[in-house]
Amino acid sequence: MRLMTPIRRSVSAVFIAFVCAASLGLAAQEVKIGSLEGSDAVFTTASASTIIDWSRPATAVGTVNTASVAWTNATAPCDNIFYVRFYVIPNNALQAVMTAERGPFRAVNGINTVALEPPVTTTLETYIAVRRAGGDGGCGQPYGSFTRQARRAFFTTDNFTFGSLAALNPAPNFTLLAQASNVPAVRVSTIPIVGAAPGNFGSFFRTALTLANPSPFPIDGKLLFHPIAHAGADTDPALSYTIPPNGSLDYPDIVAAAGLSGIYSLDILTTASFTPIANARVFNDAGIKGTSGLTEEAVPAGATYDSVANVLIPTDPANFRLNVGIRTITAGDLGVTVYDAAGHQQASLLKSYDANYFEQVAASDFVNGAALPPGGRIVIKAYQKEFIVYGSATDNRTNDPNMRIGSD
Repeated sequence: MRLMTPIRRSVSAVFIAFVCAASLGLAAQEVKIGSLEGSDAVFTTASASTIIDWSRPATAVGTVNTASVAWTNATAPCDNIFYVRFYVIPNNALQAVMTAERGPFRAVNGINTVALEPPVTTTLETYIAVRRAGGDGGCGQPYGSFTRQARRAFFTTDNFTFGSLAALNPAPNFTLLAQASNVPAVRVSTIPIVGAAPGNFGSFFRTALTLANPSPFPIDGKLLFHPIAHAGADTDPALSYTIPPNGSLDYPDIVAAAGLSGIYSLDILTTASFTPIANARVFNDAGIKGTSGLTEEAVPAGATYDSVANVLIPTDPANFRLNVGIRTITAGDLGVTVYDAAGHQQASLLKSYDANYFEQVAASDFVNGAALPPGGRIVIKAYQKEFIVYGSATDNRTNDPNMRIGSD
């Protein structure tokens, strides 16, 4: 664990664009604020302090009724030691106003999950915060982690309810480990495609999955399998899991482990737990001849404001086949443009998708039969829509696959 001492600095506006992921648009739309993603433990020196997360706003307009807060350094459980707060921070302003506070709550080391009564109303500019009440230093503190991703939080020892963010202590690349939601299990990441199914030219593709726990506390959740060519639902096949502290789970064939076959998009959900590290391997199973495959990383859940994705077209279409995969989170229209290697536009079209829809089709079908210039690219764009795009190029001679998630 590391100790953070707040440093006062000037603050400038930040624009953060994420290409993939966000709220889970199922029958009852998930609303989520913040996250429990991180493996380090960084906390403040002050016994009384407020930490405002300014990285992961509410994923939808609605209400949240449960919050989970990571806590450390408590020598014993303490009653009435923390509050969960919510602030609205407009995108075009460096002002914050507290819109709700719930508590005080009891804290123990680990994840503290509390009911928000009454539920808290959210907008797309609502952020979560934790206020540590004054008192015995042995009661511990809320904490977070430093990340490689663009994150930001603010610290203050004042009872800050309204004012300029410039008056607070910024913490770049810091993420508060706290989240609020309206569902017991929240989506923390997505593996765009998993499968146990035959492919072209005698191939048979499987997906191995590893889930690792970076925390000293158990992770509980479920894996939700959304079938191809369908809009996903919370009633889709699921597999529950528990990862022991600092442990891991390995599934040599994750689809078979769930008693399934075919092709799916996989959502990783947690229940009041830290976020697991997830990594998948998609491979052609050639039996006694071995396997050939690729690594497929999980796409973290997060807010998308302006999405652009690029799929690269193979330079040798005679020997490499290209598929395009789409996994939407929210419904919307996606603009598709095809460029040749010289940068000249060759085709333009509009495609419409339902929320949580998953498909993988031949690239020629994806562009409605338009020519695919060797060495060119397919550009997919949408404003304020949440989706994942990938291109999968496979060698027709060896069935060796290659995959690129188009997060550009």
